[in-house]
Amino acid sequence: MLYIPDFAYENHFVYKIKEGDTLKKVAEQLEVDSYSLRSYHNMRCPLDDLIEADFKPHLKFLIIESEESKIARATHRENVHFANNFKLPFTPQGLNTNYLAMYTIENGEEQHTLKEEINVKFINKDKNDFSLIEINRISQVYINGKEAGTMADELAEKTAKVFYPLQVVIDAKGELAAIYNYEDIRDRWQKVKRKVLKDFQGEVLHEALLKFEDRLQNDEIIFDSLSKDWFLKVFFNSLNIEYTQNLTIQKGIEFPLSQKTGNVSFTAEQTILPTLDAYNLINITQTGILSDARSKNDFENSLLFPEDDLEENNAEKAEGSYVAYYFLAPNTNVLESVYLECEIKLDIPQKLTIVISNIEENAKLNLSSNISFFDEEIKEKKSSIFKLFLEVITGK
Repeated sequence: MLYIPDFAYENHFVYKIKEGDTLKKVAEQLEVDSYSLRSYHNMRCPLDDLIEADFKPHLKFLIIESEESKIARATHRENVHFANNFKLPFTPQGLNTNYLAMYTIENGEEQHTLKEEINVKFINKDKNDFSLIEINRISQVYINGKEAGTMADELAEKTAKVFYPLQVVIDAKGELAAIYNYEDIRDRWQKVKRKVLKDFQGEVLHEALLKFEDRLQNDEIIFDSLSKDWFLKVFFNSLNIEYTQNLTIQKGIEFPLSQKTGNVSFTAEQTILPTLDAYNLINITQTGILSDARSKNDFENSLLFPEDDLEENNAEKAEGSYVAYYFLAPNTNVLESVYLECEIKLDIPQKLTIVISNIEENAKLNLSSNISFFDEEIKEKKSSIFKLFLEVITGK
């Protein structure tokens, strides 16, 4: 029987977190960039202590690299292996990895975190360099550390199971090209629907399920909806491309900040470092600014297309930013971990932070906490996850 020793911070080189410390402050103090600091800690700490946007209130120690380790690693940096014309190949053969994905949604001062565990598995590759990959949700979705605690959220959880396992076709650039198993999804729906109708009742529910079933008959609708899935969008983000000689390209990025905004356009610069980092990972950075045709007023009114003419109506231009720090495994050029932050500066600022990390096969998912998504005094003010789900499936 395999023995796995209990985790102990005493077995690591650590920094003791003091009152008032933030990730940024500690990074500046240690003269390390905050993203490398976060990545090093997250690859070694227990799941409860993973750093998202900043230190969690209970976190007492930050795992850091010793100077001796830094020197040893710096003397053995390997080059990133490109194909012809600085092309970073997409070679996912053998991939079968569990990832912990955390999504932090900020709407002004309101903040909510969703967490899920996802398995990504390579299935096959064809002669045109397209890869068939299976995506499977292997945990429940946790909302602020709690399992679905309301009937609406439980209903959304059960209904979403129709999509998994999801088989996707990924092109040579590492970008989502197609959904492969539409018929499997439709076949699963009948079983899922019977289960839902057995557990839940209501006229509104029946109408919503009928609309959902109707939309499932349309491949384009399914693809459009899943192409806005945060995990799929971040994981398959066109990283395996042909870079210029200076290893930087300019590109447009469409990112689904929220259901209300739909895809938001950014003009970004994507850069890959020529050598592996201190942790033997490939580093790719995307930094961009908002370039969407919609005005600030369009965004405030949740319009998916521009209504104001920025020049003719002298409409106020919206401001926003996009940044992503990718760390890829050098043997597959596939994501190991990523930190992504997307923001639009409105009267009530909208911000999304996504952290996805490779987790060890033997790690136990422990996402529970004492925080409840629906606080008693604000239940009526906040939209439930199921309300958002209904908006998606009914096309409203």
